[in-house]
Amino acid sequence: MPSGQQWHPIQELLALEQDGLELADVNRILELLTEKKMRLEAESTVAQHQLLIEFLQQVQRGKQAQLDQLSKELSVLQGDMRHVEELMQKQHEAVVPQVPQLPETPSTSGCLVDSDHPFPAFTDSARAKRLPCHGTDSMAARRRKLSAHFDGLERCYSARRLSSPPDEDKRGELEEFQDCLAKFTRYSSVRPLATLSYTSDIYNGSSIVSSIDFDRDCDYFAVAGVTKKIKVFEYGTLIRDAVDIHYPVIEMTCDSKISCISWSKYHKGILASSDYEGSVILWDGFTGQRTKVFQEHEQRCWSVDFNLMDPEILASGSDDTKVKLWSTHMDASVACIEANTNVCCVKFSPTSRYHLALACADHCVHYYDLRNTELPVTVFKGHRRAVSYAKFVSGEEIVSASIDGQLKLWSVNKPRCTRSFRGHVNERTFGGLATNGDYVACWSEDNSLYVYYKGLSEVSLTFKFDVATGALGKESEGDGREFVSAVCWRLLPDGDSNVLVAANNQGTIKVLELV
Repeated sequence: MPSGQQWHPIQELLALEQDGLELADVNRILELLTEKKMRLEAESTVAQHQLLIEFLQQVQRGKQAQLDQLSKELSVLQGDMRHVEELMQKQHEAVVPQVPQLPETPSTSGCLVDSDHPFPAFTDSARAKRLPCHGTDSMAARRRKLSAHFDGLERCYSARRLSSPPDEDKRGELEEFQDCLAKFTRYSSVRPLATLSYTSDIYNGSSIVSSIDFDRDCDYFAVAGVTKKIKVFEYGTLIRDAVDIHYPVIEMTCDSKISCISWSKYHKGILASSDYEGSVILWDGFTGQRTKVFQEHEQRCWSVDFNLMDPEILASGSDDTKVKLWSTHMDASVACIEANTNVCCVKFSPTSRYHLALACADHCVHYYDLRNTELPVTVFKGHRRAVSYAKFVSGEEIVSASIDGQLKLWSVNKPRCTRSFRGHVNERTFGGLATNGDYVACWSEDNSLYVYYKGLSEVSLTFKFDVATGALGKESEGDGREFVSAVCWRLLPDGDSNVLVAANNQGTIKVLELV
């Protein structure tokens, strides 16, 4: 045996001649092997138990964390419920402070809120103080919408209230969610009020409406598109008349296909248009006369918009990668922004005379301060394809549309998208995008109008246009690519804005009401 090497007893025994093994040696070998087997089995069992206990401990820690989080969330929920019940109790006492409690009778019990509804308005302890049944149809519609979009609303509530530590005094988020819930469930359907046509020529093969805009007081709206015509309709007449054919009060003819129109929100009669030849034209909306023509763009001009804070200024964006700023009192542009990408839409801020949003072909929204146009203040990145429209939801928020099939909401103070809206179809066309401050309406390539509430990603409402019919009243055998191509809200000065006008590529124009 080599020096310093130690042999195991079993090895010593096995090293003996086989014939030299005696019964005691064999028994000794068996005893050693049995002991070794028992030790190995014990060590294996301990290792298995150790592994199992570590797994169970890790699961326990995860479940405990979930339980702690659920406890925190339940605490917030219970606090919110108590707060709302207290508000309801105070409101009830203020409305009926001296009315004696009457026994419930069959004639009144049917007018109470249904306590068996899956989303009851009160807890068991508060069901004695139920609301009268005024507006029951509206409440039923709201409940149906709540039920249909419950998962999205729950995510919205969680994001506002359950993502922060419990704080019963911190009610701002709860009020924000209450406002979100009320506005999201306010409307349950879209009702057509009137239908008209962009073209009276039934054989005209091209009648896409590209742009719609209301005048300052929402008395008139203009419609423009590929027939090179701007038609102005009186809103009140359309709603009152029960006729099938509506005629414009004025009609203006352009030299090229019209891409966009914008009505001055200060001067009632001034209307601007942009066209495929790159021209920007100012019109007298009541006489139909051109008052000024700007021709500096070298390629198609996609968009034109009046500055809401400085009514003498307007902007236009073009495929020549330039944004031109114009004055209604001058014949040449007063400034030029080099965007270095095709500009698909320009839109001024509703609260600042200096800020302008550009929707661009480089998949981004560019946000400029006109006091320094060398570089944008912010470039909003997140779309995967060209951005076709950018509109201000408020002075602090911008919504954009892209042919990647998404709308995105941005905060002017943050570089990242705050919400994405999906549900409509948009892979190839530029259609329309409009907002009234709470809701966002957009076109879709399934011949439908889609309406989103800005606080939730889910579709709130839809309205599908009828399939186009031919001259003999039969359904058109076109390529099946009917799509909604333009949309505009009717934003009254008093804030009422549940009416919008939308049109499709067949030239059908619908005046629609959210109800």
